[in-house]
Amino acid sequence: MLKAVSQLGGAEPVVRVPWAEPVVVKRVLDLGAQSLIFPLINSPEQAKLAVEATRYPGLGGVRGVVSIGRMNNYGAQSPHYYQEAAAQICNIMQIETMEAVDNIEAIAAVDGVDALFVGPSDLSASMGFIGQPRHPEVRAVIEKAFSRILATGKAAGFLTANKEDAQWALEQGCSFVAVGSDMQMLTAAAKAAATEFKAFASRL
Repeated sequence: MLKAVSQLGGAEPVVRVPWAEPVVVKRVLDLGAQSLIFPLINSPEQAKLAVEATRYPGLGGVRGVVSIGRMNNYGAQSPHYYQEAAAQICNIMQIETMEAVDNIEAIAAVDGVDALFVGPSDLSASMGFIGQPRHPEVRAVIEKAFSRILATGKAAGFLTANKEDAQWALEQGCSFVAVGSDMQMLTAAAKAAATEFKAFASRL
């Protein structure tokens, strides 16, 4: 699926890994992913571990070496792929707590961090407003977070399934917005299909 998406109009698939665990990260990268989101990064130390999981030994990391895989076109790009891999990978750190917000500049300063991605649901929960990502106090923190991220020279990201929220984030200077998720899209498609065929069946 990663290959198919990447070939559709130059789209770049982004994979959210469960955690900055080297074995999990290695498997995702070996499948050909080049853009990763690391959740719940609260400190520069955690960001450094995430980046190290994407880089090979001797090049600043601990990633295991595979000679043949999707990531190097099944060996056609060996051995130069190993030297070029770090430059091809986009590491996105997810900011989801007030601790992470406090550490924005330090996280952004870690070598290999390309972008910081604000997760409004968990951030609102960490602020005591669980289930209220649009709360005025949450919005105020997110707005300042965008500004601080951009001031570091890194890209600022945001997640929403709502058109109005996406527009708001972009108006605040957000660099990119993830709109929805695979689960939301599959659920919406399933509901639409069920509604259509129930209506059809009821006329029989």
